[in-house]
Amino acid sequence: MKPKKTEQNTEQMIKEAAKKVFLERGFDGAKLRHIAEESGTTMAMVNYYFRGKEQLFQRIFLETMGVFLGKVISILNEEVPLEIKVWKVADTYTDFLQANPHVPVFVLAELQKDSSEIFEKLNVKSLIESTYFTKQLQIEGEKGTIRNVKPLQLIVTMLGSLVFPFMAKPIVSYIGGMDDAAYKAFLDERKVIVFETIMAYLKPV
Repeated sequence: MKPKKTEQNTEQMIKEAAKKVFLERGFDGAKLRHIAEESGTTMAMVNYYFRGKEQLFQRIFLETMGVFLGKVISILNEEVPLEIKVWKVADTYTDFLQANPHVPVFVLAELQKDSSEIFEKLNVKSLIESTYFTKQLQIEGEKGTIRNVKPLQLIVTMLGSLVFPFMAKPIVSYIGGMDDAAYKAFLDERKVIVFETIMAYLKPV
């Protein structure tokens, strides 16, 4: 006989189901019945634990954005040489996005809306500005070991280069005539290309 589900297990089960549904359908396309069906519960139970779709979505989105940004912020704060840091961002982020292919489209689609409140809750501006990476770029620029660069420009260039192939996977795979294995090999090549591109850009003028 199977043990009864505890309230905590039920809540977690609904949250995991909601994450899957929201990532695949976005906020507008996801319905409470989809979440209830995916979690094997009922719409009444979803409402009981999360007080509706809006509250559940905000919780999932904040957690997803937290993971999405948290990995790169963690690397940017490591006190290692820039060359190692740039490679770790390219390598770690590509692997993360391969394991979570729906995240980029989900996050960027929702960010087209007014997301200032979400950014404030995540404290994104302060997190990026206070990273060791920002200080490191300034120090290395003053020493002349790299060109003077704006940290935000560099971060956006790195992440944009890494995220785009996931957002454009259908057309990239089509143009390259790639199956899943070939696409994975393509992404591994991208790690090296992005790394070499960023390091070439950082060379002092």
